[in-house]
Amino acid sequence: MAINLFDFQAEDVAYLRSVPNALIANEMGTGKTYEALARDVMLRLDHGGEARPTLVVAPLSVLPTWKEHIEELLGPSGYTVEMIDRKYRGQLLTLPAHFYLVHWDVLRLMPDLKKVKWFHIIADECHKMKDWRSKQSKAIKRLPTQFKTAMSGTPVVNRPQELWSVLNWLYKDDFGPYWPFVEYFVDYEIDYSANGSYKIFKGPKHVEELRSKIVPFTIRRLKVDVLPDLPDKYYTKYWVDLTSKQRRAYDQMKDDMIAWIGAHEDTPLVAPVVIAQLIRLQQFALANMEWEEYDEPKVRYKGTEKEVIEFGRWRMTEPSAKLNTLMDIIEGSHPEKQFVVFSQFKSIWPLLEARLDKKGISHVHLTGDVAQSDREDAIRRFQGSQARVFFGTIAAGGVSITLTAPSTVVFLDRSWSPATNSQAEDRLHRIGQEEAVEVIDIMAGNTVDLGRHARLEQKWKWIKMLLGDE
Repeated sequence: MAINLFDFQAEDVAYLRSVPNALIANEMGTGKTYEALARDVMLRLDHGGEARPTLVVAPLSVLPTWKEHIEELLGPSGYTVEMIDRKYRGQLLTLPAHFYLVHWDVLRLMPDLKKVKWFHIIADECHKMKDWRSKQSKAIKRLPTQFKTAMSGTPVVNRPQELWSVLNWLYKDDFGPYWPFVEYFVDYEIDYSANGSYKIFKGPKHVEELRSKIVPFTIRRLKVDVLPDLPDKYYTKYWVDLTSKQRRAYDQMKDDMIAWIGAHEDTPLVAPVVIAQLIRLQQFALANMEWEEYDEPKVRYKGTEKEVIEFGRWRMTEPSAKLNTLMDIIEGSHPEKQFVVFSQFKSIWPLLEARLDKKGISHVHLTGDVAQSDREDAIRRFQGSQARVFFGTIAAGGVSITLTAPSTVVFLDRSWSPATNSQAEDRLHRIGQEEAVEVIDIMAGNTVDLGRHARLEQKWKWIKMLLGDE
């Protein structure tokens, strides 16, 4: 096997080959991909050189990385790999290979995957199946396989119930069904109102018991323990005041939201509704927002009935106090210093792009609508120091890619999931990084940014408790 492992990785693989299904929950940046591939090779050796194929399910942005690693590390030993994207998914099983690579969104579109008796299924970023009702979760659980490996540095994104789906996939007999798991391991209270009741999450419970059930098949390593030479990661916060135009728009939106809540005081405000409102306020704290009406309202039909679904949209425009500060940071640094910039909202990119172009600052970007080939090119150019600024949405650019060329990452806003934010930070803070990583948050005073920060801190404590990091 041509995979050179750190000592801790070799120890992990030696243990993992003793269990049929495993969860590799090592912190991001510790080389989980290498461990998963080494586990696959060892399992094959233990089963007489088994030739049945392995299926790797991963985010679209990292499929090329998986292909590159397999060809580089295992290719000399005769292992072959095929990567199939959405457009050419029908060709997957017509091409003989040891490894097949597909991304999460394709699973539900490929019923033929159920016909293959897989040797091993590797679920990279397994928290993608956190919603047990999703088509992705149901699709992967229908696939027959002898061995399973789940991988994620953040298997718990927000709450312990999100871990159930992964555990149920790995060991269905020990973790199922869903609701008894929630009743026993999730602490909540029921809020009653005139129109019904709903659950308010308070935190995990019976944590030690849950840990003891998971430990026999789980590897969890922290970077601080296994990579002592990895440079530090430190945090800097820049508090900015909204421009007068932004402040007027923000305060008006906030007042409208409070009035709406007051008008619906007898209606339970379920989490998705609240989060949607708070995310809208985050947009107003990021840049000025203007309402743009459509020339023709968008409609949909239910039979012969016509229903109007949209009259217009909110459009992000200048000014932006946060972009002012970001540009000050970039322009005030060494002319060759590189930056990674993250936001939840791709609509801020045209504003930032215009500012960078005006100053002659080279840049690349990665959002959900960027084609796969362009994603690879953007990462390659940035890692090769051909661009100073890498802009990515947290959803598209914050997972599974390596961006170790720079040592500074700037968040214009944060996701409401602490695990997702940590994933994004560790695109830089991982094996291969040679400098201390600075994580900069640009936050708007007297806005939702302050409350969001406090809420994320609490969520992160819960997650660390579940994973045994505290």
